[in-house]
Amino acid sequence: MNKHRPSLRGIGLRVLVLIVLFSSMVTLVSTGLQLYLDYRHDMGTIDNRLRDIGNSTPDSLAVALWNVDAAGLRLHLDGLLRLPDIQFAEVRETTSGVAKPLRVQAGILGDGPSRGRDYPLLRENRGQTRQIGVLRVEASLDGVHDRLREKVMIILASQGIKTFIVSLFTLYIVHRLITRHLVTIAQYFSRYDAHGSAPPLKLHRRQPATPDELDQLTASFATMATNLEAAYRELSGVNAELERDIAERQARERVLQQTLDNLAAANRELERFAFVASHDLQEPLRSIVSFAQLLSRQYAGQLDQRADEYIGFIVSGGQRMHALINDLLTYTRVDGQMAEFTTFSSAESCAQAMENLDEAIKSSDAHIQVAALPVIVGDPIQMMQLFQNLLANAIKFQPPGQQPVITVGACQEGAMWRFTITDNGIGMDLSGPDPFEIFRRQHPAHKYPGTGIGLAICKRIVERHGGTIWIESPAEAGTRFHFTLPGAAHTP
Repeated sequence: MNKHRPSLRGIGLRVLVLIVLFSSMVTLVSTGLQLYLDYRHDMGTIDNRLRDIGNSTPDSLAVALWNVDAAGLRLHLDGLLRLPDIQFAEVRETTSGVAKPLRVQAGILGDGPSRGRDYPLLRENRGQTRQIGVLRVEASLDGVHDRLREKVMIILASQGIKTFIVSLFTLYIVHRLITRHLVTIAQYFSRYDAHGSAPPLKLHRRQPATPDELDQLTASFATMATNLEAAYRELSGVNAELERDIAERQARERVLQQTLDNLAAANRELERFAFVASHDLQEPLRSIVSFAQLLSRQYAGQLDQRADEYIGFIVSGGQRMHALINDLLTYTRVDGQMAEFTTFSSAESCAQAMENLDEAIKSSDAHIQVAALPVIVGDPIQMMQLFQNLLANAIKFQPPGQQPVITVGACQEGAMWRFTITDNGIGMDLSGPDPFEIFRRQHPAHKYPGTGIGLAICKRIVERHGGTIWIESPAEAGTRFHFTLPGAAHTP
């Protein structure tokens, strides 16, 4: 496309169309208004002419009609026809009792639109005025319509020529002042590259005395181009730094992944070692405990008191070691026993735990009240172990001679269920170290036996199921254990 010629499909064409449409609308409105005013004027002229006829003619026509002067009547009517737009005139005699009323006509009554008037013809006789006839005058509107059509053609032709000339001139001005520069700007934008310095945008035109909108546009683009180039250089530096950071992060991730792989391998080795060590330690430990118990039964009282005490130390120490090995093995297997999670009733897991603790419940006369428990998603065996550890602690940590009273309940919190186990025992000191830490004990072993691993196992089971566990111990007495587990509609 030649940049020195207006675009036939661009702004110039739209400007031309808009000018033609607007000018045509103005022409139609002004023409319609002018025609309306001319029509009103012509109709007023005809009405005035008919009014003048009514004021000046009826008296003379009444005299001619009274004298039955048909020639005089025709002469008067022919004179009316010489008036503009008058096409027909008639005099009719209306005197009663006349056998053949006189009727004189002049002109032709056409089929086109017309405007007529009837004027009474009056005659005074013996002091009385009476109507002796009627004058009918018809004015044709064809001349009015012809003049209007002629004016329409003249106005439309002149306005059309004027609109065409003004539109072409406007199109030339728009192209000269705007569109050709917009084409230059568009071509410059299409070639612009922010990667490097580009020549400044220049418009080939006579510089106005005062900067106009095009000058503001070129100045704004020059500023934008400078900012873009600076931003591109800055972005290039940031990208280079980012690439270095990504490379370093990928290297750290590879090192971290290798470390994780090594930790996973070490963890697997540790689990195998714990299993093998616990299994291998079980047999010699059982032998030590068995022989120590055999010595206690067969030689009790035969040795001195200190020997009996030493044998008791061996038996109790072996039993504690046996319990510690079993608890360690259970702790290491929490994550290793990756059974598929299923949907099951937590009430059944709680009932199984209570059945396993039946002897401790009966011996302590514990009263356990279990509310309705929900259906959850998880490992049923580990849930039974969780309930069993917490219920066993609630039964064990009681003041001497007190009946344990324990409640088990649950309430829904969104997609999770919060379980609460409350007891009336001795409570816990929560101001010290984390009670869920492995081997953490708050009471001496000779007073409340145990390995200090039970709560650590509970925490590990709950976290494996995507929940949390915490403790509340009121100042007066008792302990409340809370833990959350996913409901049947939620899988961790």
